Amino acid sequence: MAFEGVQGHKVYSASTGQTFIFADYFTVFTGINTIPYIYEWNKIESVVENNNGFIITTDDNVFTVERSAFSSAEDYLSVRAIIEGQIAVNPDIHYKFGKRILPLKYLYKTADIGSDAYIMKGIYSEKDINSCNISLVSTKVGKYIFLLAIVVASVLFFILHTAIGNTDDNWVYFVPISIFTGIIASVVVYLIIAIFARHKYSIVDKTDPALAEEITVAVTPDGFAAVESFIYTGQDLIPWSEASFFIETNSGFVITHDKKSVFWLPRSFIPKESQNAISNLIAARVKQK
Repeated sequence: MAFEGVQGHKVYSASTGQTFIFADYFTVFTGINTIPYIYEWNKIESVVENNNGFIITTDDNVFTVERSAFSSAEDYLSVRAIIEGQIAVNPDIHYKFGKRILPLKYLYKTADIGSDAYIMKGIYSEKDINSCNISLVSTKVGKYIFLLAIVVASVLFFILHTAIGNTDDNWVYFVPISIFTGIIASVVVYLIIAIFARHKYSIVDKTDPALAEEITVAVTPDGFAAVESFIYTGQDLIPWSEASFFIETNSGFVITHDKKSVFWLPRSFIPKESQNAISNLIAARVKQK
């Protein structure tokens, strides 16, 4: 199971008087002298993570573990790692979660990370994430932006030609005006994408405490990882087979899985002497888009 090295956590909820233990089993104490509920993880029906914490549903109970019950962001993120590690083993658990930057822990597999791995550390910055987000969205809709520019230019040329008429002098003006307008339309769309990327980051920044943590990134011949440094075990990787394609930008690399980004590697993390080697390693294992 992935993230087996993460220690179990006890969480006390003052609002409900319940104590929760997240480990090999999910255990709930409802009082001092009461018999606890002890659940194997395959008995958990669903886990919902929202801005307020976790809602865990079993076949006979629904438990709410509010975020305020955790003593620190590290405790909260460790429990999330335990839950997602168990979901990797028990995929029938229905899991609902908010927007993330870090890859979900259930994508990881236990692996031996050899000496040929590149291990890097840093904190994700808004500038790096936004740049990669813009490149990711632009890659998906880039051809449509180009088509939009052509359509706008063609429609404007037709309107000018119909309204003013066809003379040699008019052609000299119609063509550059139409092309310039098409370019302006595509730039406006690109700016909207940039605003959308910034808004998307802001949502994640407000809801996911992992963005404030130092991240350990690993790139190896067998797979890759991006994990909160205090959780990183050195034994968990996402296999390259989980990667659909990668995008390289001025700010870094983005690897996607099922059309969603799962791995962000800012250039600021990468030592200059390793830039080419890491780029070649990624390109050799997943196609570029």
